[in-house]
Amino acid sequence: MSIMNYSMHNFDELPLEIVLHIYKYLGYSDLLAAGTTCHRWRDALFQTEFISRTFVRFTKVVLSDQHSPAMDLLKSERQFRHFVFEDVTLGQIQQLMSFIGQSAQSITLDNVDLNDKQFYGILCTLPHLQSLSVTRCLPLFMSATFLDTNACNLSEIAAHLAGIKELTICKNQYLTDAILLRITSLMPNLELLNMSGCQISFHNAIHRRFYPQESCTPSESVLTFKYVLTVLAKQRKVLRVLDFSHTLIGHSLLGLCDLSAGNSDGQPGVQLQRLYLAGCRQLNAATIKSFLATQSQLYELDLSSTMCLNDECLQSIVKANPQLVNLKINACVGVTNLGAMSLRHLPRLQHLDISNCDNISTSGILQGIASEENHVLLDLNVSYLTICEEAIKGIARNLPALRALHLNHCVNGVTDDAIQHIIAQLRWLRELSLESCCRLTDAALTGINVAKLELKRNSTSIDNFYPPLDSFTGSLQSIKISLRSKAEEEIVRDAKRKQAMFAAYEMNLIDEQDFEGHSIQELRGLRTLNLRGCNKISDVSLKYGLKHIELSKLLLSNCQQISLLGMQALVNNCPSIEVFDLSDCYNINDQGIKIITERLTRLRSLDISGCTQLTDHTIDAIIVNCACLQTLTIYRCRRMYTDIEDRLSGVRSLRNLYMDNLNSIDNAEFFRLKKRLNC
Repeated sequence: MSIMNYSMHNFDELPLEIVLHIYKYLGYSDLLAAGTTCHRWRDALFQTEFISRTFVRFTKVVLSDQHSPAMDLLKSERQFRHFVFEDVTLGQIQQLMSFIGQSAQSITLDNVDLNDKQFYGILCTLPHLQSLSVTRCLPLFMSATFLDTNACNLSEIAAHLAGIKELTICKNQYLTDAILLRITSLMPNLELLNMSGCQISFHNAIHRRFYPQESCTPSESVLTFKYVLTVLAKQRKVLRVLDFSHTLIGHSLLGLCDLSAGNSDGQPGVQLQRLYLAGCRQLNAATIKSFLATQSQLYELDLSSTMCLNDECLQSIVKANPQLVNLKINACVGVTNLGAMSLRHLPRLQHLDISNCDNISTSGILQGIASEENHVLLDLNVSYLTICEEAIKGIARNLPALRALHLNHCVNGVTDDAIQHIIAQLRWLRELSLESCCRLTDAALTGINVAKLELKRNSTSIDNFYPPLDSFTGSLQSIKISLRSKAEEEIVRDAKRKQAMFAAYEMNLIDEQDFEGHSIQELRGLRTLNLRGCNKISDVSLKYGLKHIELSKLLLSNCQQISLLGMQALVNNCPSIEVFDLSDCYNINDQGIKIITERLTRLRSLDISGCTQLTDHTIDAIIVNCACLQTLTIYRCRRMYTDIEDRLSGVRSLRNLYMDNLNSIDNAEFFRLKKRLNC
């Protein structure tokens, strides 16, 4: 039966199968809102598919069974699978962990202050764990007896760790060979190992210093790559994902080649599906080519900021790994147009990041990924490239399936005409980033023919409604000598253009024939729009261009021509905004923030740094209206005075506060203290 046959008051009678089908197209915030519609729609959220997409996150709070938010979770009827503890202080949480352990499949501990005994207690409550992440937990690994048989009962812990398939232990300064060997020996089915940012010693001299006689006893003082290889050798049958990003791995990568080849016992070699080596500046091209030639199943590769990557190496990678789906080579300055052209030989490529590759220009794009029609590529990042308008038009013409396009700082290529081509041809876009593309005007986003508008302006008395900005008073009015700089003149011309467009709208001077282009509202599914630094964008675009019900992230930093008028239209046309950046928009006043906080009920992050007109009334509006706000940035708001920290501590959802004169207090510690005092 068609949904249209149901009247508005019978939506709760829709079959569960239809409701579940609708939910597949909704983001997480929309799912939460839909779940409040009625009991049937709420029950649909309890289905396995949607529970698996939900993460329960505790951030910058003191956790205790006797206080919120732990008490709130204990009252829940739902069984969640994924939990994140970030910057939290642990109190008495036996009931909470017992509740979590009933269903938890993954747990993340990020910068949590806990010792080894607390960690053992947590593990013993998690029998279904499949993914464990321990990041920046320095005190945990400071104990030399971590997971030692003499320090704890390993039998119960081992039973709960046996099912873990993903282990992340990145950015842990005190990780050692002994600790690594102990923890991985309890995980025989490890498919993912993430050691990014760890202080791994790769040099043989360091290994000889701590193992002078090739002792079999792992060191309690150092983490060496030879012991990492020992772990990888034991996991070679099942290991599929490796992350050594931001380590000093270099020639040592050849050690993985030996593992990839298998051994005389007939055991298979390591066959990775995903490999991350971002920021590994010690790598060399020969090592990369040798190792990747052995990885025939690799479909995701991150070589960002690896200085050795050049055209020959990239061509070799493309030839050896034609099944790549995700490739990141941003900031690889050794790659030129010749290497970029080879990317067209990756038929399965869906996500590509070549941003900051200074030697890739227009020809590399037009003869590479945009050389022919491609319905596979979904995500493209060409930020900071020196490309012209034709390259962007080629992208719009030949990559019609794009969902995300990043053109940040492509100053020469991103013009009004180029954006019009993007709007006309990339109708599936969900994310568009145009940061610092300062040539853009309102015409790019609204499709208005500015030339016709100027003609109408000259033939009407618009100036009677909007006097010129450069008019003078008294006897100086007749002196037409401008003392402005070129930059100031450009600002004045933009302001006059804005005046003309608004006046034309108010006087009904715009006809249908004036809209010869395309409006950005034609991108119906747009969810993220970055216009930071596009200072020619004004209220015109906000009022007549941005009309997106699904838009959740809008960045307008340094768009200094927007004001209250644009905000009034924006909050009505884009009610789903969750992340909003208005920093350095100095025309925004308290009334504008009041409207924003009242109408944008989903607002989670707000940046109003440098909005010099804002006063304490803005803080009042945030306290009264923002029920979901988690992050607030208010640097350089010099007219806000009165006990900002104390007043904002009453906003229960707020977790991150960034402001002047708060440098002496750690942000996490500040909120922990406030929450503790409130308990």
